[in-house]
Amino acid sequence: MATERDIYSRLFEKAVFPLLDKANGTSIAPKLAELLANEKKPADRLAYEQRSKLDRAVSRVEKSSTFYQQFWQTAPADRRLPSKFEALDGLPVITKDDLRGVDGSFPEAGFKGRALVTRTSGSTGEPMVFKRCMEQESWFWALRFRMWNWAGYQPGDRYLEINLNPRVAWKKRLQDRLLRCNYLTFNADNQDSARIIDALRRHDVRMINGFSSSLYVLARYMLDNGIENPGVTGITSTGDGLYPTYRETIEEAFGVRVLDYYGAGGEGFHVASQCPHSGERYHIHPENAVIELLDSNGPVEPGVPGRVVLTQFDNHAMPLVRYELGDVAIASDHKEICECGRTLPFLESVEGRVPDLIVSNSGGFLVPHFFVVLFKSLEGVRFYQIRQDEVGHAEVRMVGHDGVLRADVERRVTQAFGEATNNSMDLTFTWTDDIPLTGAGKRRLVISSVSADVLGAAQRRPAVGAE
Repeated sequence: MATERDIYSRLFEKAVFPLLDKANGTSIAPKLAELLANEKKPADRLAYEQRSKLDRAVSRVEKSSTFYQQFWQTAPADRRLPSKFEALDGLPVITKDDLRGVDGSFPEAGFKGRALVTRTSGSTGEPMVFKRCMEQESWFWALRFRMWNWAGYQPGDRYLEINLNPRVAWKKRLQDRLLRCNYLTFNADNQDSARIIDALRRHDVRMINGFSSSLYVLARYMLDNGIENPGVTGITSTGDGLYPTYRETIEEAFGVRVLDYYGAGGEGFHVASQCPHSGERYHIHPENAVIELLDSNGPVEPGVPGRVVLTQFDNHAMPLVRYELGDVAIASDHKEICECGRTLPFLESVEGRVPDLIVSNSGGFLVPHFFVVLFKSLEGVRFYQIRQDEVGHAEVRMVGHDGVLRADVERRVTQAFGEATNNSMDLTFTWTDDIPLTGAGKRRLVISSVSADVLGAAQRRPAVGAE
């Protein structure tokens, strides 16, 4: 007799998936099939197809985008870096600052179809607005399903999504219902780990996806309370770096390997992800984008950290060509085919996303995305940064827009900290004219000189808000 999972998975593949594609104007199902078929193609064939798509994308942008036509003409010489890809060689690298406020230039006048508008959280600067067409949205979701597939997921399986932004739009809720997604907020709801464990049990969830730091805090709660894995067989992490302590703790709690993946959700990129056999390396996804790792002179050699620069192939609404993401990664010279049999190229590591944790007097932690959600809701704050040099105390540094109500902002931040830490933290507020960028070109959200010591010294302290 077929199980519920088998029945719904077949129904999803034959009926629900096509229905969702038709209703949304997407083509996720056929693109997912193409991606899965690509995984064991000869590497030289994959490289040829990637370069062909890149050539067509750059040619299209050159002809149709007045924004890029002007930018490519006026960008300074030090932006015009060499490239290993002929179509990109000498084109200027574009940054978030170049794109800030120009979303009105996209889509171009001749664009046909619907454009999805996304707004980033601003965790590394001011919030940004990006647009992507349904073709790019289809690739975005198909790549996500491919990466989850490596963890054992099949579209239609029950899964749990741990996030911090509340799910309120009715279309999103309907999508979750059809995808059998249990969507729970974490940290924004005082890190109710007990509720998450209960959901895993009640809904017979086999797959979890969430921020690395949130998964870590959940795993700590399980270990602290002697809770066994309720039946999870696949875990994928994203959003912040999978710090070695995070991986060890999550895998100890669940007995399941964590597969990390890397990209930029707001911009619509899925760049690379781990498989069960890739070790710490990441398989690069070459079908929808090109990744370059550059320094001030051009491409870096394998083993050398380089700035992540990305080019999309299929975004007709707001193309991103040589777009600097603001992260640092290391290229791989690993030539052997992965034990999994996939011929996809490798990225050695992602260097720029190791998150710090803010430590309260009780020994609990606040994860970085707590601050993303908090400050996203505060009007008048342009940039922010949380600094900690001693346990139980934090300095909140902020750059405000003209007219910001400082006392109101400080009151709301104090209240949020108090609710999340049971009033076990002291805060100092500093308003400043600027928060400098790091050498990687990012404003660090959290700078803590104590969290690493605490992580190394105590592996079983309770997470903030854990019950």
